[in-house]
Formats: sequence, structure tokens, C-alpha cells
Amino acid sequence: MQLKYKLIAIGVLIIVLTAALAMINGLVSERQALQYDVQQEIARSSSGEQQIIGPFLVAKFKQEVLETSTDGKTQRLVTRYVYKNLLPKRFNFDGDLATQYRALGIYKALLYHSTNKLSGEFIVPPNWTSLDSAELVKVVMVTAITDVRGIQNGLSMTLNDKSFEMLPSTGIRQFKNGVHSVIDAQWLNEQRTMSFDIALNLQGMQSLNVAPLGQETQVKLAASWPHPSFVGNYLPINSNIDEASFDAQWQTTFFATNMKEKMNTCLRSSKCNEVEQSVLGVSLVDPVNQYLKTDRAIKYAELFILLTLFGFMAFELFKGFSVHPVQYALVGVAMAVFYLLLLSLSEHLAFNTAYLIASISCALVLGIYISGVLGEIKHGIIFSSGVLVLYGILFGLLAAEDFALLMGSIFVFSVLGTVMITTRHVDWYQLGKRSD
Repeated sequence: MQLKYKLIAIGVLIIVLTAALAMINGLVSERQALQYDVQQEIARSSSGEQQIIGPFLVAKFKQEVLETSTDGKTQRLVTRYVYKNLLPKRFNFDGDLATQYRALGIYKALLYHSTNKLSGEFIVPPNWTSLDSAELVKVVMVTAITDVRGIQNGLSMTLNDKSFEMLPSTGIRQFKNGVHSVIDAQWLNEQRTMSFDIALNLQGMQSLNVAPLGQETQVKLAASWPHPSFVGNYLPINSNIDEASFDAQWQTTFFATNMKEKMNTCLRSSKCNEVEQSVLGVSLVDPVNQYLKTDRAIKYAELFILLTLFGFMAFELFKGFSVHPVQYALVGVAMAVFYLLLLSLSEHLAFNTAYLIASISCALVLGIYISGVLGEIKHGIIFSSGVLVLYGILFGLLAAEDFALLMGSIFVFSVLGTVMITTRHVDWYQLGKRSD
């Protein structure tokens, strides 16, 4: 077959293989979506991501006001509810997380069990539980918790060494999920500085966030997990990460958070997005995400298949062999199937093990096939060795993470430079005539 027709056939083959790789990539996305659905199912049966807002004091008042109609002719008595809030002067949160996997079928989700201590103090203004022309309805200490199913201990709160029972729900409509304690208004008015302590054992999934409610807030989190991602509006002032665990510390003030104004808006209008978004915390990243790694591998697939096919063509042109386009197609399909094999194996094995099995299997099959096509075992060994080198380079790129682009660029440039230098004296016209 003439060289130009063979190049056209290889070009068509590359287009077909690109479409096949797109389908495999779509399968990766589909399996990743299925994994997410399973993780949400596990969360529905246990508990999901956790966010803690509190404790803070809320006084609810009832006002009777005359409301005039729009035409100004009639008036009616309307009951309105007004809220006052008191945030801690000092708020400390100490959390220690122990992680574990929970599996459902072939998928698993990362859960944690956290032992948390909430402490600090309030400064109670004089007559804080009174409001002009209003009747006090109740005073509650509120702690909002995203998923109360994760609470694992019988909660109690200590205020100035006095124990208070914590009840289900937040006791206010602005926050749906959480716990609260009813505080006696007369007792509260007798306090000026009021220290608090809460012990909270909480189960959650993937992340734990805390709202920095205090005028001065200090949060400490530690976990037996070496892959944290610090999230929220505030980064830790210091953190330590080693091969088995991490610990981090945050420190903020009212000047940075403006939490008083945000809480006022929340209680007045029931629009609490600003409070819920003004958090800090940690997300426990699962580094063994086979779908992410497979997706990254597929991004290099076209380049590696192209290099393999042109390596195959080099054997044909420089060694004088005659190779049919169907044989090129089989080699290309084998290279594409590697990614499908990697995807399926990584769902049942560790990614590195799956990668090793898939790469050796494909290189072995290609080596045996090339030995038959080119008629010599040594050619098959050379070809399969080259394929293994490519897979080794790809694995290095996947492991590089932050340096993947740099390493990939250097690799492509090195390949291009090697090809240009080694073929600078090749008479391509003569090779084309010989092929014809």
C-alpha cells in the first residue's frame, strides 16, 4: 500500500480511536456519578457533611402593634415577633476526628467520628431580656447542626457551672436543625460573665465546618487523616500535616467576620445564607479517587496512542516490513482498551495495582502480537518494552499532581526533539518510493 494511503488510513483510525476514548471517558463520568449517588445514599442512612453554628443566645419578644390599612381607613392589631441575639465574647472549638470507610457494594464513603468541645464565655448586658413595648416569650441557647442524626451522645450544657438540658430542634424558625436549651430569664439577668461548656460527639461525612461566632474565635481541628483540604472563608493560622494525620488552628475576630451584623440580618429576615457561608473547617480528601486518576490518564491517551502507532510505523519503514492497516487498528484498539481495563480493575483493586496489571497485560498482548506480525520475537520484546516505558511515564505524570503539566510538556518536547534529531538525515521521498 502506498505510504500516503496508509497515512490516511492511520489518520482515520486515530479519529475512530478518539471517539472510542470519548466513550470510555463518558463511562468514567457515569461511574463517578454512580459513586456519588451511592455516597449520598450512605449519607441518607447515616449522616452527611456537618456544619456547626453556635452556641448563641436568642431572646424572642412579642409585640402588639396597630397596623393601618393602605387606604388609611381601618386599623388592626397585629402580633409581631422580634429577636435579640447575643454572641460569645470568646468562643473555642476543639475537635478530634477519627476516620473510617463505610462500603455499599463496590463503592465506599469516608465517614468520621468527632469528639468536640465547645467552650467560651458570654458578657450579658444589663436588662438584656427586656425590650420596650414587647413581652418576652422565651430565651434559648441555640446550636445549629446540619445533620442531627450524627449526634452520638446525650448532650448537656454547663453555664457558670450550672447544667442545662439540651432539647431537639433549635427552638427558632431561622435554623431548622440543631439543639437548644431554654434559659431562665431571671437567672440570666443575674449573670454578667457567663462561661459555657458543651461536649459534642458527632458523626459526619467528608467535611466539618464551624461558624466563628465569637468576638474572638479559636478553632482547633485534628484528625487521623493525612489529606486535609482547609475550606471556608478563613485559612488556618498554622497547620501540621504528616503521613498519618493533621492538626490545624484558626483564629478570627469580629473585625474579620462581621458576624454580629450577619446574625441580626438572619434573625430579622430569616435569610441566613451569610451566616451559613461564613464558616471555616476542613474537608477530608480521598486521594485514592480512581475515577479522577483514570480521567487524567485518558487526557494523555491520544498522545500515547499516537506515539505507539508511529513507533509501529517506524518498524515498518526502517526495517522494511509490510504492515496492513487492520494490524495498525488492532494495536490502536489494544491501547484504547487499556483505559477501559484500568477503569474496571480500579473499582475492585487499589489504583496502583490495577494500573500495573492493566499495563503489563496490554504490553504483553502487544508484544506477542508484534512478534507474529514482524516475524521476530526480539521486535515484540522491543515494542512491548517501549509500551511499558510509555505507561511508566504516564504513571509518573499521574503521580506528579502539581507538576504534571510541567513534566508532560518536557516529555512532549523531548519526544519531538528526539524524533527530529534522529530523523534529520532521513530521505522521506526515498522511504515513500520504497513503500510504494
